[in-house]
Amino acid sequence: MPNDISRREMLRDAAAGLGFLGFARFSPGAGLPPGVVTFRHIHLDFHTSPAITGVGEDFDASEFARVLKEAEVNSITIFAKCHHGMSYYPTRVGVRHPNLKIDLVGAMIEACHRQGIRVPVYISTMYDQRVWREHADWRAFDEEGKPQGLRGAAGPLLPQLGRVCINTPYLDYVLEQADEVLRTYEADGLFYDNFGYPAGGCLGPSCMLEREKLGLESARREDRQKHALMVMERSMHRFAATVRKRKPKASIYINGPARLWQDPQFLRRVTPDYTQFEIESLPGGSWGYSHFQMASRYLRNLGLEAQGMTGAFHRSWGDFGTVRNQAALDYECFSMLAQATKCAVGDHLHPGGRLNPRTYERIGNTYRSVREKEPWCEGAAAVTEMALLLNPGAPRTTESAAGATSMLTRLHHQFDLIDRESDFSRYPLLILADNQRLDAVLRDKLAAFLKAGGALVLSHESGLDEEARSFALPGMGLDYEGPWKHESQYIEALEPAREGIPDMVHEMYETGSAVKVQPGTTLLARVWEGYFDKDYRHFHVEQTPYARPSDYAAAAQRGRIVYFAVPIFRAYARNGYAVYRQLVGNTIRRLIPDPLVRGELPSTAQVTLTAQGSRRILHLLHYVPERRSPDLDIVEDVIPLANVAVAARLTRRPARVYLAPRKQDLRFEYSGGYARVTVPEVKGHQMVVFEG
Repeated sequence: MPNDISRREMLRDAAAGLGFLGFARFSPGAGLPPGVVTFRHIHLDFHTSPAITGVGEDFDASEFARVLKEAEVNSITIFAKCHHGMSYYPTRVGVRHPNLKIDLVGAMIEACHRQGIRVPVYISTMYDQRVWREHADWRAFDEEGKPQGLRGAAGPLLPQLGRVCINTPYLDYVLEQADEVLRTYEADGLFYDNFGYPAGGCLGPSCMLEREKLGLESARREDRQKHALMVMERSMHRFAATVRKRKPKASIYINGPARLWQDPQFLRRVTPDYTQFEIESLPGGSWGYSHFQMASRYLRNLGLEAQGMTGAFHRSWGDFGTVRNQAALDYECFSMLAQATKCAVGDHLHPGGRLNPRTYERIGNTYRSVREKEPWCEGAAAVTEMALLLNPGAPRTTESAAGATSMLTRLHHQFDLIDRESDFSRYPLLILADNQRLDAVLRDKLAAFLKAGGALVLSHESGLDEEARSFALPGMGLDYEGPWKHESQYIEALEPAREGIPDMVHEMYETGSAVKVQPGTTLLARVWEGYFDKDYRHFHVEQTPYARPSDYAAAAQRGRIVYFAVPIFRAYARNGYAVYRQLVGNTIRRLIPDPLVRGELPSTAQVTLTAQGSRRILHLLHYVPERRSPDLDIVEDVIPLANVAVAARLTRRPARVYLAPRKQDLRFEYSGGYARVTVPEVKGHQMVVFEG
């Protein structure tokens, strides 16, 4: 039922909305109402089983808002409807939690607004356990006719999260709830969660019938995928339209479709349905620390502001009774700043309704530091010199992209992740990792990029035609014979690319392509063969040792193209052998001899460069995740670095160089296009500002 909360104007942070010609991959805040994305956000879950009693009995609105304010929080997403299908306000559309006696949504919004905290509201979409149980015809079904969702210990009769199909009357139900929230409360936006229509299509009756009407065949995965994009796109348009009809300036985020590996054309069509991107990326769960490094470098380029999102838990969502290590929370949020995104921390309210004070002590410690750093991060854009081209849908793509991301991060290069729809001309160098076969459109786009002076790094199948018969790009100076046919494909770096690599033959752990160089092509590394391929007559413990050099190339260069015949990026992701990274670094240096950043730094340090107008900000981070459990990296300690020598390539001599936020001046030298400084100490995160 409607309440009598009066409309209050929110205290909003002013977004600078500055773009930086020649450097920025996006114009931060372009076209957005001010304050839609803040630096100090909380995403508060409340997935509470109807079997739990005493829901909200300990909630105190004043205390709730005070804890947030003291933790320097200036924005929080609260919950209207959870995965269980329960609503947390007096709804006429949905079902109020049976053991909730108060208007929790209304009380939270009013209390937070009194403190100047903006409040978007959360609605679960395709996870609704009440609807899943009561409307079997609305369920999403897989190819075997089984209901989709995560299975619990009790099996399919009691799934943890049964998935409801949005291509049924259920969509109208969700939108009615959204409209009810927007007309009842002064919500500052909506967060639609878990919009996960299956990429392979739903085999429920509604979807199958619609595909028949459209002339699509449900037995064909390609037709189901085509239909899936249609269903998602029109549903997302309706999600956004519902918000804009009631509150044109409210924020809109639809969690699920805006992600790595999404169809790039589809993603661009639905981007107008968002006001910002929120990058859910916890160290635990299915993400891990490498995910944010990839997702942030991709999504920040699509025209909207981006906000990272970690969690306050030790592992993942709903991890009651744990709290994130302070060093880990600092690292995750400061990494968001370093990637030119803003910060969010996920939490889960206890059913009683009280925020955990220990959790918000740690969040407050981090967010106080974030607040001090905001003047050097507001409106900042990443400054990059190369990009990794993603290849959605290709087999084993994720490993190759993760390996390349890890390599470039540890080499301290400045880079983005992009897709085939991106503007290639922004980058001096593009990397196509391991499995990027070229259709005619991509071939021609890359050929134009090369003709305009760009450089390419390709590996294994990258650069081949779609059938993997030969190289599609002209002028590579290589002959492709097919996949490597032997058990082992050892490599030896040669003089042009050997710097820092032990002068010996190195194991590749897996095989790639058989390629020979043409006259005029520089051989950078060659392949060695093993004594024999194992069979019942020939056997050797472990891998068969290398025996003789071959006339096949492991790495070669022709003009502005470097090619690796081995899947070097996937091999690095799987094995972490430093020689692979060094070899790639040596070849990149042949293409980009003057990188944006140079430094005497360990591989554990992360370095990024951002821009605010003529100001450049160098972010130095040194936190070392350690594998202390079989599936989780832990950050617990800060390991300081002392007297760190770094240099940033600038077009002119800066007027001043100093440490932020302390504003401590640093002595610097400027020569050869580089401003060189020595940073006395990097204790976790340090910003070096090159002013003017």
